[in-house]
Amino acid sequence: MKTLLRIDTSIRTDGSHTRVLADYFAARWLEDHPDGRVVRRCLASDPVPHLSNAMFEAFQQGRGQSPDCALSDDLIDELKGADHVLIGSPLYNLTLPSTLKAYFDHVVRADATFEVRAGNYRGLLDGRGATLIAARGGLASPECADDFQTAYLKAILAFIGIGPVALVAVAGTALGGEAKEQALADARQQVDRLFGKAQAPLWHGEFSADDKRQIGALRDGQAAAIVSGDARAYAELCADDIQLLIPNRDAICGQAGFLAAEEALFRSAVFAAFRKQPLRVERSGSLAVETGRQEVVMAKQDAAGGVFSARQKYTHVFRLTEKGWRFAVLMSNPSE
Repeated sequence: MKTLLRIDTSIRTDGSHTRVLADYFAARWLEDHPDGRVVRRCLASDPVPHLSNAMFEAFQQGRGQSPDCALSDDLIDELKGADHVLIGSPLYNLTLPSTLKAYFDHVVRADATFEVRAGNYRGLLDGRGATLIAARGGLASPECADDFQTAYLKAILAFIGIGPVALVAVAGTALGGEAKEQALADARQQVDRLFGKAQAPLWHGEFSADDKRQIGALRDGQAAAIVSGDARAYAELCADDIQLLIPNRDAICGQAGFLAAEEALFRSAVFAAFRKQPLRVERSGSLAVETGRQEVVMAKQDAAGGVFSARQKYTHVFRLTEKGWRFAVLMSNPSE
């Protein structure tokens, strides 16, 4: 059975962007490893203490020789038991959270996670990879000159033998609004690429590069709104006369009805992931019809009533409006 060790470091247990993306990654990982398990360690609710002199001296005595190194031993065992390590780390004051630095001070130990051989250091945790979700409020790249966390985390993981390390970078979260949602959508696409890049749809008719960009942005915005449970953001992606067609249910027409339906759904259900694989997009004048498959991972379901299921075929109609392309018809077919 495969094991994913998930380490959350954001001080925000609610509203954390790294946690949202870690949820998304973990859901994708479990789809690839249906018999796997996710071990979670939250360094905000259960912080690892900074090293003390007693702990440091206990490390010199070796494993199991002192109660002062019991926590370190447990953390190392947890790390050794993982097939993949997922770290969510926001950028705090140009570097990583201090709780994550303290964590590595406990797990980077001579003869436990690294050794010195012929004067050279060698990591002992080879055979497992890692994914780093790095978030920052500003727009600069997480690997720019004022970011000291990404390089450190890649280096310290390599030092103990963990690699390769994949980076999922999200920037601009402090800007709010559309910029933040686009940043999160881009980050979800980065996660999707780690699990295999989706095939591009077949485009039939005259679509400019901007047409394709706008329609792609609608898909990304839809996924972001569904996962975040933001009915109003979802409605803003739709034309005024939007039609929502669900099997065995009355059609829902217009912005007001659509908004009410989505708000009711999001009150009763939480979605961990929403992915679309568009297969064909065909244009006729100001309309474009898209067919494909969509996949939903439910994090919680109380009374969603089967509106969304694991996998469905879908048909959507986009309309070119004065505001650009918008959803005009959203239709999900019965479950596959």
